[in-house]
Amino acid sequence: MRSLRTTRVIRWMSLLAVFALVAAACGGTTGDTTTTAAEETTTTEAPQETTTTPPPVEGDCPDAFCVKYNIHPDAAWADGTPVTAADFAFTYETIMNDQLDITSREGYNKMTSYEEVDDKTFLAVFGELYAPWQTLFSAIMPKHELEGKPFNSYWDDLITLGSGPFVMEEWVKDERIVLQRNENYWASEVPHTGNPLGDVQTLNIVFLEDSQTQVQALRGQEIDMFYPQPQVSLVEEVDAIEGVEWEAGLGPVWEHVDFNHSDPLLSQKFIRQAIATGIDRDAIVEAVVRPIAADAQPLGNTVWLNTSANYEDHFSQYAYDPVAAEAYLTDNGCAKGSDGIYECDGQRLSFNWATTAGNEGRELQFALAQANLAEIGIEVNAAFGPAAEVFADEFIFGDYTVWQMFNFAWVGSPDPSGGNTIYYCEGGAPSGFGDINVTRYCNDEMEQLVRATDTEVDPAARAALYNQADAIYLEDVATIPLYQKPTFFAWNAAISGPKDNATQVGPFWNVGEWTGKELITFGADQQPESMNTFEPDGNLFAAGIVATAVLEGAYTITPDFRYVEQLITSAEPIVPAGG
Repeated sequence: MRSLRTTRVIRWMSLLAVFALVAAACGGTTGDTTTTAAEETTTTEAPQETTTTPPPVEGDCPDAFCVKYNIHPDAAWADGTPVTAADFAFTYETIMNDQLDITSREGYNKMTSYEEVDDKTFLAVFGELYAPWQTLFSAIMPKHELEGKPFNSYWDDLITLGSGPFVMEEWVKDERIVLQRNENYWASEVPHTGNPLGDVQTLNIVFLEDSQTQVQALRGQEIDMFYPQPQVSLVEEVDAIEGVEWEAGLGPVWEHVDFNHSDPLLSQKFIRQAIATGIDRDAIVEAVVRPIAADAQPLGNTVWLNTSANYEDHFSQYAYDPVAAEAYLTDNGCAKGSDGIYECDGQRLSFNWATTAGNEGRELQFALAQANLAEIGIEVNAAFGPAAEVFADEFIFGDYTVWQMFNFAWVGSPDPSGGNTIYYCEGGAPSGFGDINVTRYCNDEMEQLVRATDTEVDPAARAALYNQADAIYLEDVATIPLYQKPTFFAWNAAISGPKDNATQVGPFWNVGEWTGKELITFGADQQPESMNTFEPDGNLFAAGIVATAVLEGAYTITPDFRYVEQLITSAEPIVPAGG
């Protein structure tokens, strides 16, 4: 049984709270871990870019803006200890500890203080209005278990003592991770769906290195589900397996090619323009995406996907045009060498193209781009490596001596703010740029527009600010957006409840309500280096899956891109009375 459609969804650029950067980077052979799908024959319009964020009300707030979190009275950890305001405070203090290499502190760094009003009420205090406050506290940590322990050693304790419907029972390196039903789960139903708890007792995550092995294991009923990088041949094979359901569609993950702006050649706009205009992005989409998602289009925005109500194409001026591409070079004094490759000021236009090894789609799009660029006199050479290497800090944040062009993907969530630091000139990245600014690109006007979105509560005005910033970013060819990625999820039809969620890491967002089998075996082709999702160590796709089933936050996000309460009953944004 199948469900295939190119669903129309909003593109949100942000990294999903704590661990989405890890998932985004993970585009090795597992895919980029977010999907969306709908029934064949249905048509769903893209949701409008309006969030469920309630407007601030006047109240008791000691600074410019506050959020009062009302923690669910029954919320508790797996050992029965209640989840309290002290846990929210401990989570904030951990994220803001400057001795820790936290992936991003965006939003938390806007807080000026907090107050534990009582055990079940936490007040977050901000020095300015912070529009995307619902993105914060997406995973809460237990103070009573973790306080005083070394940060890098207490994650196994956290995973075995979460607040979600499962806990981690076993982790055998290179073999499996076993999640067991949390016998002390605090909720009588799944908080974010309202559905009854299911009967799945054990989730066995096994590591299978490639999609063909996974297909064979699914066919032989050795695994019950997998979530691979979608490939045309794979979809056809799975569709032929009796007793298997699958979904394919387009999720909020976008593929792109970054330039390292520290490179003396790539720092020159005309060279970036020549490369962008010299690559046939539509041919790449035709070869890589449309066999799975027929109406996919090249992407022309780095904040909103093509199907968003807020989408504007800011890259159309760089449509494929080999003649124009060479003109950028010749008009700036470059000349072809005897080998057919242009030289500019005596420097040969030859660049390394980094990406994850073993990814069929990325290898194909590299081959197509390589051939395109060779025709206009630019050489690109494959510099592929294991995901754990190319997404290590020393590589991805390196200068042009480490990489010059880099093809990977970002993951989105319902608010773009988590990705703001991509556009920042200064921040917490090892290079000194914005926390996740790997390109080393800086434009003050663009950055100020992005920063202004933090305090703009009107959705239309906020979207316009993002589009103004993106127009500057792409006119300057800071990066080359390619396309919205297809996704694929297959499972044993005996299991009821699996549903892709384009906002979450992996398919376990509603695992607490699955029924039909007590033991489910999930085939994954990557495993984590550690379970630390706040301070990633390498590429943690599997850690993201585990965290989704084990850790809960103030809010989670539904497949229709709504923030819904998880550990809280409500949250109240507040401005000072009379302010």
